Amino acid sequence: MEIEMKIPLEMSRSSPTLITRISEKLGPPLEELIQIDTYFQNPIRDFGLSDEALRVRQVQFKTGKKKVELTYKGPKQGITMKIREEITVEASNNDKVKKILENLGFEEVAKIKKKRINWQREGVTLSLDEVEDLGSFLEIEITTPQGQPEEISRNKKDILDFAHEIVPNWSGQEERKSYLELKLQKLLNKQGI
Repeated sequence: MEIEMKIPLEMSRSSPTLITRISEKLGPPLEELIQIDTYFQNPIRDFGLSDEALRVRQVQFKTGKKKVELTYKGPKQGITMKIREEITVEASNNDKVKKILENLGFEEVAKIKKKRINWQREGVTLSLDEVEDLGSFLEIEITTPQGQPEEISRNKKDILDFAHEIVPNWSGQEERKSYLELKLQKLLNKQGI
C-alpha cells in the first residue's frame, strides 16, 4: 500500500534553498534521474472511471544507468492523501513492453516527463519533481503492508509532520490528483472543455 502526499511548490524544483533544506534534514540526495511515464487505457475498462492506472516508466539515472518498470495503480482510498495499491515489475525493454500492451488492445493516453531528485529516511521517500508543463512538486511517500489501518494512520501523521519540517511555510494544501490527471485536466482546459 502506497501512502503519498504531493505538495505543489511555488519555487522551482532546482531552488538551492529547498535542496539545501532537504539535504540538511536527510543528507545528500540518493539519486537524480529523469522519468518518462507512458500511461495506457484498458480496452474493456475505463481507468478514468475506475480510478486505476497502468504505466510504463523509463528511468534514466544521472550515472547513465537505465531501467524500465511496468506499474499498476489501484483506485485511491481515503479522503486525505493518496492511499492506493501499487504493483511494479521491472522489464528489460521499454519498446517491447509497450508493444505487448498495444497488441493486447491497450492505448497510450499520455506521456509525463519529469526530472526527479530522491532522498530516503527511515522508510520515507521524498522526491522533488519538476514535471514538464505542470511545474514543481514535493512528494512524500511511505509504503506500508496492506490492510493495517493503524499503520496507515501513523504513517499519515508522520508524512504531515515531515511536510511541515521541509516546507515550513506550507499552507497545508496538497494535490490529490496524479500527474496524469493534472496533465489530462490541463489538456481539456486548453480545449475549452
